[in-house]
Amino acid sequence: MVKNSCCPENARRMPLRYGLSIMAIGVGIGIAGASGHPVAWAAPGTTGSSGSSASSGQSSSQSSAGTGRGPKKPADRRGTRPNRPSTSAKTPDSGTDTTAPDATASNDDSSPETQPNSTPLQQESIADIVREKLRDIKPSIPARAGGTRLAKSDFSPGATAKRLAAISPSAVPDREEIRSAVSSAPALTPERKAALPDITAVIRAAPKTAANAIPLTAKVAAVTTTTKTTPNPPEPLSPIAKIAELPGRIVNTVLQVLDITVSANGPKSPINFAPVNDALFAAFREIEGQLGLTKTPAVQPVPPTMTYNGPTTGKTPTVSQFLNAATAAYVWGGAPGDLKPFVVNGKQMESTNVLTGMSGKAWVTPEGQIIIAYQGTTGGTNLLHNPLIAISQVIADTQVIFTDTPPQAFFDAVDFEQEVEAAAIAQGYRKEDIFVTGHSLGGWEAAYVAQQTGVGGIGFESPGLNTTVPGNGADSGFVNVLTYGDTAAYFSTDLPGLQPFMPEYVPGGGSKPHYGSIVMIGNPDAAIPLMNSAALLSTGPIGGAIFVVDILVNFLQYHLPGVQAYHLGVTPDPGVVPWLGNASGPVNADYADMTIPELQKAASDAGTLIRP
Repeated sequence: MVKNSCCPENARRMPLRYGLSIMAIGVGIGIAGASGHPVAWAAPGTTGSSGSSASSGQSSSQSSAGTGRGPKKPADRRGTRPNRPSTSAKTPDSGTDTTAPDATASNDDSSPETQPNSTPLQQESIADIVREKLRDIKPSIPARAGGTRLAKSDFSPGATAKRLAAISPSAVPDREEIRSAVSSAPALTPERKAALPDITAVIRAAPKTAANAIPLTAKVAAVTTTTKTTPNPPEPLSPIAKIAELPGRIVNTVLQVLDITVSANGPKSPINFAPVNDALFAAFREIEGQLGLTKTPAVQPVPPTMTYNGPTTGKTPTVSQFLNAATAAYVWGGAPGDLKPFVVNGKQMESTNVLTGMSGKAWVTPEGQIIIAYQGTTGGTNLLHNPLIAISQVIADTQVIFTDTPPQAFFDAVDFEQEVEAAAIAQGYRKEDIFVTGHSLGGWEAAYVAQQTGVGGIGFESPGLNTTVPGNGADSGFVNVLTYGDTAAYFSTDLPGLQPFMPEYVPGGGSKPHYGSIVMIGNPDAAIPLMNSAALLSTGPIGGAIFVVDILVNFLQYHLPGVQAYHLGVTPDPGVVPWLGNASGPVNADYADMTIPELQKAASDAGTLIRP
């Protein structure tokens, strides 16, 4: 005999309960084989042993086919319930055997079913339980020399006797006693044989559960990937928060009556400062012409364009929603169009750091998306209740332009986005539903947040960043909307215009590039005076003075949100200064209702999508 786990040498190290269990299994199988063996092997619904082996990782290919005691069980029985007793039953009153496949085997995995009135079923269950006990207390070494597990045929009386003889010869019942017990079993009469169902028919009628069985891990993965959480509806502001907004709304109403600002839903003013504004900027452009700043420069680099081939079906807020949210950051108590505050505990989620200049608010679109809007320099009417923040905001602007480090306001902006994201996920939103926006310094902060966190959005009139990543986010979900001639947009190295004041221009990059693709709007000729005045910077004090004045006036002509609203076809809501600026050039009215992918596609087709 080959030495294996059943050899006497190993038997000495086995616990006493293992030997007693082996003795019990031998006697139990002998009894079961003498009284109920023919019925048990004829039941196609039996899943006790095969199901148990499937649940414990044991292959079910070692079936009754190897014993010669019945037909092979169908392969699809592997998916039936583990540890389930046989459904074979013998009615005590008629004395006939009835067997039926279990129709609910694949629908209930909670607990095994029992039939207390079926004597053969109880015997079959005892054998199954003993087999399970044997598996639970089996030694850690393999049951066979080849490392394979015991097959069902190994539990036959002959095989059991061999194992008992190897472990404890004195505990083995006499072979003659086993044979006599088997031979004493009542033989099946023709009437009883006729009462047995046709095995082939039963097998064909058995439900094929294994063919369509899905592993539990696959089911969990499917639920995880297909289940979409529905965000909670925006919560209303608390009464105290509504009262806190009243002063700002009163101020905005007064400014709109005086034609200082204008809003789509505000009162109309009888005053009109637009003619005065237009006359002043017309005079300044005339001065630029007299100084030769409007002439085409000798060398005029052309930034590289991009071709957008991505999908245009992505669900994002529209250009109008982004711009109005960015504009609302300047307005004390202003609300951006149809957006609602993102409320936590009765208050809109917002953050302001007077020392660093960062200020942001979170809004919810009607489509269930969140826009985090960061405030630009000076803060607009917010200065009426927080004037000191303008100083720290100007310092943050200066640090980005004249150094190679990001200001603390940028890090505060990232922290605020993380706070909003955590609160949004708690309310059922996804990270894909969170976007950032801002104008000027706010657009800078939005671009930095997008670079560091991967969220999408639109930044308006922001300069380049001091931090770079491979590709500079050209294929990301963040877009910069820049106006030709706006000084702030040219404080970068991926747009030519302010060199040598700015570091060297590098097509599609440099030391201070934008993050995300660039969509240019307005009149391309508006950038010519910047290039010519920057060339005068090295000619002496007069040239330097002309450069400083020119970049400041061009900043006022093209930088304010009202100019972007004009070129994008957006109706400003809340209020913006309607007359300060020089809104000249084409109007892309169809951009207002576009999503980010649609805007990229439209700008790509128009040749105004620039690679950062």
